[in-house]
Amino acid sequence: MLLLEKIFQRNDKIFIQLYFIILGIFLYLSSMVSYYFGNGTFLLPEDYMTGTVLIIFIFWISALIKIKDNRYIIGAVQFFRIEFILLIQTLIICIVLTTIFKVTNNYSRFWLFSNFVFSLFSIFILKIIFDKFYFTLITQNIIQRNVLLVGDFENCNTVIKKFPKEKSNSVIKCAILTDKDETHKEYFPIPLVQLSDDLNYILSHHFIGQVWLISSNKNQPYIEKLIDRFLNFSVDCRLVSPESKFKFIEGLDSESGFDFYNVSFSPFYGINLLIKNIIDKILSIIFLIISFPIIVLSCFFVLLEDGFPLFFKQKRTGWDGKTFYITKIRTLNKRNIDGQVISGDKRITKVGRFIRRFSIDELPQFLNVLQGRMSIVGPRPHPLDQTKHYSKEILNFMQRHKCPPGLTGWAQVNGLRGSKNIELMDKRIQHDLYYIKNWTIMFDLYIILRTFFTVLFQKKAD
Repeated sequence: MLLLEKIFQRNDKIFIQLYFIILGIFLYLSSMVSYYFGNGTFLLPEDYMTGTVLIIFIFWISALIKIKDNRYIIGAVQFFRIEFILLIQTLIICIVLTTIFKVTNNYSRFWLFSNFVFSLFSIFILKIIFDKFYFTLITQNIIQRNVLLVGDFENCNTVIKKFPKEKSNSVIKCAILTDKDETHKEYFPIPLVQLSDDLNYILSHHFIGQVWLISSNKNQPYIEKLIDRFLNFSVDCRLVSPESKFKFIEGLDSESGFDFYNVSFSPFYGINLLIKNIIDKILSIIFLIISFPIIVLSCFFVLLEDGFPLFFKQKRTGWDGKTFYITKIRTLNKRNIDGQVISGDKRITKVGRFIRRFSIDELPQFLNVLQGRMSIVGPRPHPLDQTKHYSKEILNFMQRHKCPPGLTGWAQVNGLRGSKNIELMDKRIQHDLYYIKNWTIMFDLYIILRTFFTVLFQKKAD
C-alpha cells in the first residue's frame, strides 16, 4: 500500500495514464470482436490491423491534447464530457483520413460502425471499473495527500474552501496559523496546532504527506525561516504563491486555481517509481537465487564459530522516517552486538571479517527489498539512535528519508561508509541528498554496476 501511496502522491497523472493505456487495449479488443461478427474470425488482416492501430493512435493523441488536468474525476458526466467526445472525434478523423487517401473500400462499414459501438460500450465498462478502483483507493486513504497548512487565518480559510474533501485528493488535516489575529479561530473548520508543538508527532499522528506554506504579506518576512523549519523533516514541502523571490528545485504545479512551488519534493513518485520497484523485485529474485548457496555456506561457518543466532536484526529508519527491521548475517560476537562497527572492531568474528569484506552479510537484505521496505539503490538506513543524533547535528538530515533506503547508494560507491566523524557523515549526507535530487533509473543502474567494483576492491567499515 505504501508503494501505491507514493506512486500517486503528487497527482493522478499516472492513474490517468494507466487508464488510457488499458483503454487502448480495450479499443483493440473491440476491433477484433467487430471483425469476428462480420467475418467469423478474431484474426485481423493487415489492413484492419493498420486501421485499428491508427484508431488507437488518434484516440491517444486526441486525449493528450484535450486532457490537461492531473486529476481523475469519477462519474458518467465525465465519461460523456471526455471519453465519448474523444471517440466521436476519432471516428470522424478516421473517416476523413480514409477518404483522403482513398482507402475506404479496404474497410467494411459494418466493421467501422460496429467497432464504434463496441468501443463505446467497452470504454463505459472500463470507466465504471476504474471509478470503483479509484474510489477504493480514496476511501482507504492510499492516494489522498494529507496536508498540514501553514499561513495566516484569511489565506488558510481560502485554501480550505478551494480543497473540499468531496472534490479533492488533497485533504487538509490540520493547520498552523502564523498571524496573531485570534478573531474567529474558535470556528476554524480543522484542528489548529502551534509551531511550538512537537511537529514530528503532529506529522506522524495526522499522517501528513505534504506541508503547504502560504506566502502572503503577513508572513513573507519570515517565510524562509518556516521553510528551514520544515526541511528538518522528511515531509514534502510546497509554497503556495505565484510570486516569490526564492529559487526552487522544481517548477510550478497548478491545482484548483493555486500555483505551487515545490520547495522540497521527492522525485520518487509516478511511473518512474513503479519501474524502479519492478526492477528491484526482479533483481532481488535473481540475486537471491544466485547468492543462496553463499548465504547458506556463510551461515554454516557462523554456526561453527559462534553458534546461533545466524542472523542479526536491527531497527532502522526508512522511507518518511518510518522504522523497519533490517536483516543481515551476523558478523559480531553474539555476546556484544550492539553499537556501530568501526575499523578494527574486536567484536567481529574471524568468519565475520571475511563475510564483511565482500559484503556477504548484506545479501539477506534482498528479502527487505522484496517486502518493499528497501530498494536496491538508495541512502543506507541508519539505526534509530544515529538518526536521532545526526538529525540534531546535521542540517536537513531528515531529507535523506524522502526515498526508500537502499542496499547500496551514491555515498557508498564513493567510499563514504559508516563513520562517527561528523564531517565525514555530513559529506555522506550530501551525497545522499545529491542522489535524491538527481535520481533517475539510469543513475540507479550506474550505481549498481559501480557497487560490484566497490565490493571487490574497497574495504568495508559499515
